[in-house]
Amino acid sequence: MKRTAKVIAILLIISIMSITVFSCSPAKNSNTNNANTENTSSDGSSVEASAETATDIPFPHETRDFGGATFTVLIDRQWDGNNLDVTDYDMESMNGDVMNDAYYTRNTTVEDTYNIKIQAVHNDDISTFANKTIKSGIDEYDAYIPRLMNAGTFAEKGYAVNLIGTNLTLDAPWWDQNIVKDTSIGGAAYFIAGDIFIKHYDGISMLFFNKKLLSDFGLDNPYNLVNNNQWTIDKFNELVKSDGVTMDLNSDGKMTRDDRYGFNTQADDLPSFVNGSGEKFVSKDANDMPTFTGATEKISNIIDKMLDVYVNYTYDMHRDAYGKEKGSGQLVQFWVFPEGRALFYWGFPRYIELGLRSMEDDFGMLPIPKWDSTQDRYYSTLNNWHSYTYMVPITVADVDKSTYIMDALAYYGKQIIKPAYYDVCLQRKYTRDEESSAMLDIIFSSSFYDLGTVYGLGGYVDALESDIQKNKNPMTTDYDKLQNKINTDLTKLIDQFEANKG
Repeated sequence: MKRTAKVIAILLIISIMSITVFSCSPAKNSNTNNANTENTSSDGSSVEASAETATDIPFPHETRDFGGATFTVLIDRQWDGNNLDVTDYDMESMNGDVMNDAYYTRNTTVEDTYNIKIQAVHNDDISTFANKTIKSGIDEYDAYIPRLMNAGTFAEKGYAVNLIGTNLTLDAPWWDQNIVKDTSIGGAAYFIAGDIFIKHYDGISMLFFNKKLLSDFGLDNPYNLVNNNQWTIDKFNELVKSDGVTMDLNSDGKMTRDDRYGFNTQADDLPSFVNGSGEKFVSKDANDMPTFTGATEKISNIIDKMLDVYVNYTYDMHRDAYGKEKGSGQLVQFWVFPEGRALFYWGFPRYIELGLRSMEDDFGMLPIPKWDSTQDRYYSTLNNWHSYTYMVPITVADVDKSTYIMDALAYYGKQIIKPAYYDVCLQRKYTRDEESSAMLDIIFSSSFYDLGTVYGLGGYVDALESDIQKNKNPMTTDYDKLQNKINTDLTKLIDQFEANKG
């Protein structure tokens, strides 16, 4: 990285962050435990600022000098129109873009403070490449950055270091506390995520809603429903099915991508709605070992409620079902909701950048609804395809070096990167209201991981996603058909994790 004007760069980013913390801080919500203090913005309005920031907590390690060593990360890049990649280490200078400058400053701060050089290698087929690299036994990469779907594969194959017991401060606020709790098996955890990069937040499941349509039809404000603990799957269905919302706009007698719908979604919303209702396909027992729970009566009831508004174009423009039927490709979701023709839209924060930045109608953000008002919290599923993790390959000779630098990157990421992403971009540049800021607080603090999805046990979740597009509840049939494979995969997973522990 270029070092020109580094002091100026750091001073500028600190200035930006100072403004951000006090003028763009998230609103208070009941799902966060941080103490908050009330401040007054420049226009005299009341805003909330978190009293706990990363700067209140000292870096948990003694400062080390790595003598100019290189910290090399292997990044899982996927190019199929999704443009999934982690470009955090590609910035060569400040250029005035908030995120670019935040990344550049975080990276150069870590490099200069610990005398290390960060290098990123992007790979379009990380699974094949990792197989060769690990089997070669060559210590070439200090960390991997795989998507969640590949992180599970690598963990199962024994390609990664168990992070529990290393010098990584897993309980620090710059790491996602739920990922270790949800994905550990037998007391071992092989991948982590958090403020080390925004890709963690980019892949979390959520809902968008069209504020204009909501107003035009005089519907209940979803923000009030969330605040009053009434945002449930039944209430969501009621709003989706509101009279007049779904309509054949061109009067051609058929529902197509050119018409208006109550809901616009895609196949992989199924796990997020099941998880959002407090259910897992795979749970864990008292010994932290996985057990299959994915064929319960409640999960069947959740699927029935999804089918109440799903697929048949009575209320829902389903990207995958429509794409298969019409041969229209995989981007229907960016034709319908952004053009003002859907009340609700399932997706991720990364969809703001991909398809919503130029949307004419104002939109808001919401967590996935609860099952009912007795549910104690929201659950926001990290998507297997879109979210990323960090892990240390077993070929690394100096594990302490890798975990130390990961801690440093996440520590300064919480100070520099997350405020830029969360406060400046999401809360001001892209979103259109203060309430969405509070919703993001809830969404980001309620991260959720389901081992049944992460490890794809028995192909069960994939089968449900495929069959539900045909407008039927396939749970019992799919479970009967796949039960032996589910049990085989589960046994293999447990045995492999036990073997990994040695």
